Amino acid sequence: MAAASATSDYPRGNGTGGGGWTGADRALLLGLVAFAALRTASLVFSPLELGVDEAQYWLWSTGFDFGYYTKPPLTSWIIGLSHSLFGHHEWAVRLPAPWLHLATSLVLWRAADWLAGPAAGRIAAMIWMTLPSIALGSFVISTDTPLLLCWSAGVLALVGVLTGRLRERRGMLLAGGAFGAAMLAKYAAIYGLAGLALFVLATSVLSRDTERQKVIGWRGLGLFALGMVAVASPNILWNLANELTTVRHLGDNANLDLRSYSLAGSIGFLAAQFATAGPVVFALMFGILRTRRGDDAGLLLLCLSAPVILVIMVQAFLSEANANWGLTAMPALVLWLARWMAQARPVIGRLAIGINLGLCALLLAVTTAGSLGPVTPDSDPFRRLRGWQALAADTGAALEAHGAATVIADRRATASLLSWHFHDRRIGGKPVTVLVIDADGRPTNHFEQNLAWQPVAGRRIVALDGRKAPPEMTGVDWQAGTPPLSSTAISRNRSRDLYIHKGVEGE
Repeated sequence: MAAASATSDYPRGNGTGGGGWTGADRALLLGLVAFAALRTASLVFSPLELGVDEAQYWLWSTGFDFGYYTKPPLTSWIIGLSHSLFGHHEWAVRLPAPWLHLATSLVLWRAADWLAGPAAGRIAAMIWMTLPSIALGSFVISTDTPLLLCWSAGVLALVGVLTGRLRERRGMLLAGGAFGAAMLAKYAAIYGLAGLALFVLATSVLSRDTERQKVIGWRGLGLFALGMVAVASPNILWNLANELTTVRHLGDNANLDLRSYSLAGSIGFLAAQFATAGPVVFALMFGILRTRRGDDAGLLLLCLSAPVILVIMVQAFLSEANANWGLTAMPALVLWLARWMAQARPVIGRLAIGINLGLCALLLAVTTAGSLGPVTPDSDPFRRLRGWQALAADTGAALEAHGAATVIADRRATASLLSWHFHDRRIGGKPVTVLVIDADGRPTNHFEQNLAWQPVAGRRIVALDGRKAPPEMTGVDWQAGTPPLSSTAISRNRSRDLYIHKGVEGE
């Protein structure tokens, strides 16, 4: 009974949540699947190459583990599965992305249906699939993709408890388990535990002044935490066994030692959310972000969204913050907005979704073509996704001519992409190995930690460097003369220029 009263202002769902599928449901599902298929086609036909992080996640996937240098393992596990099924193609690495986002839209469809009825469910699915950040996130594979699916599944379980569709013990364990799986994708999932704790605290305070019964209390929070820790435990144990490697990198990313105290940074992060969610959609989310007395569902959604935005705004004020760091707020905000739109506000809802649909169509065309066409700026935002294959071809030719199978890359980005392009490549019967130089002996990335150059007497090497002079490597006899230059235009005003040095390590 308490669960019903908590959402008394909104009809309980009877569409996807319990009364069978309608023609509108089936039509929307078909449309969502078609949308995901179009995004998949974009992956296959796009000329854009892998990004640095994508190549590194793939490289991690070639050696199964419960953790990696900078990220938890779930994204690499997913990439590894796709790569093993579909082969060594850029699109195979990215293929899970559009379908994971489709799955997220279906999870949110069910959650909104449980909260406010079939119309709200359909609206939530449409909002999610037309968010500009999801359009872009369906073209690249990132840790945010599985994070958002698992996060949304956790929110669905919490909604199930609030609406009486799931018993508290089972629902809270399921919710915690889903957020634990999200932790295996990205540590931002910890916001879910903090948000739920804030919700339990708030309802505990409010229940003292009213006769209503709490739907989720401290026991529920404990069950949630238990489920979360249980599922996330493989990575927790891996970190404990590896000097908290990933956790320490997370602190480095926050970069709080270089404090800027910039109000412009906070405003810039908030402004970026209009691009992330779409201008009208985020304006609506921001404009209706409040809850009513006795609305536990609204309070839960508020606790799972607003604190995330506020924390990252503080981070942006203190140092810096990327726009995608606030994405975990989006599932709750989408449910919030869908519930609001379902209450006889069709015109503004259609306008918001229509604008986002237009932006998605534009992004689909751009990613398929791999170009912004006549409006491409001189710097070209896609420049980091170009030119790596050409560099690999030049480097491979130098390796063959020198009889070498070891590349010393100039930095992590080069090492990641060359590792991808030299996958299964052998020279003189030896597999090509890509290493980097750890100049200070303090690893700051995966390559410096696991693939740092160590001298091997008599080994032939090829080293890449932005300078004509070879890199400082003790004991290497470098080939005389001016080294060849690999130069590839990656935008109108930039090229990727690296000199190719050939050498032999001393006896």
